[in-house]
Amino acid sequence: MTTQSVPKTSPQVRPSVAKPARLARFLAGPWPWMLPALFMLMLFRLYPILSQFYYAMTDMRVQNLQEFNFVGLDNYRFLLEDQFFIDTLLFTFFFTFAGVLLQWVIGFGLALLMDQPLQGRTFFRLGIMASWVISSLIVGYTWRLMLHEGNAGVLSAWLMELGYEDPVRWLSAPDNAQYSVIAVNVWRSTAYTMVFMLAGLQTIPRDLLEAATVDGANLWQRLVKIKIPYMRQLIAINVVFITIATFNVYEQILVLTRGGPGRATETVSLKMYETAFGSLSSGSLGLIGRGAAMGNIMFLFTLVFALAYLWLTLYRKGDEA
Repeated sequence: MTTQSVPKTSPQVRPSVAKPARLARFLAGPWPWMLPALFMLMLFRLYPILSQFYYAMTDMRVQNLQEFNFVGLDNYRFLLEDQFFIDTLLFTFFFTFAGVLLQWVIGFGLALLMDQPLQGRTFFRLGIMASWVISSLIVGYTWRLMLHEGNAGVLSAWLMELGYEDPVRWLSAPDNAQYSVIAVNVWRSTAYTMVFMLAGLQTIPRDLLEAATVDGANLWQRLVKIKIPYMRQLIAINVVFITIATFNVYEQILVLTRGGPGRATETVSLKMYETAFGSLSSGSLGLIGRGAAMGNIMFLFTLVFALAYLWLTLYRKGDEA
């Protein structure tokens, strides 16, 4: 018996419609509407960030933007050896830590209070939020008038009415100036934390709190065992946001003290601007390359803190649970 082999024929190639179909689905989806926004984001966000890293390795000056040389890590080396910059960095850390701690404690306390069925709580919410919606420049100028020394300052006048003979040097004494700029920033920014935490408190199931109350849990136990664990992710995100915002505060300190007296209230953001775009009459200012290096150091610190804090509070605790 013989077998006859049939030659294999290649399948007939049909015109492909996959690519036009995929293109049609792409055009019908959300991406065409998002591309303009993504382009603007790349142009005005990503490009400046990458340019900043490049400029930080040059000796670019405002006086001559066309001629500059590549200096490598010299700007970073200079900053790490500059005691003035180290002192500024240390005060920025202190300003950020104290500000974030007070903002969160006071803001969370206000959120707990506003979550209660109190009469007029809507009025109080709006009053507290007013400090956040007002421009930071207006806040700075208002508080500078209130903290002015002598009878012209509202707080000093009140204290003198109470019997104090000498006006308090709110902004001219180094220690008082540091505490004053922290207090002003806390006054303005606490409302943001209050709204953030209040939104989280209102997502907690009421039947869960009522069941805990029936079981005999007091206010402290309900707070520690139910409310804070339930809001853990929201708290972590809020702390990261207010830390980044506090670390980069600029306008309020500029208006209140301009970094003085001396350098007592100078933060990295203020020093960065003064170095890169400050008074050009001084040869040591207008150093865009060195200012960009300061900005990169700020970016590095905030990035490391945000990643480490989110990992410790969210991912690690989530794995343990």
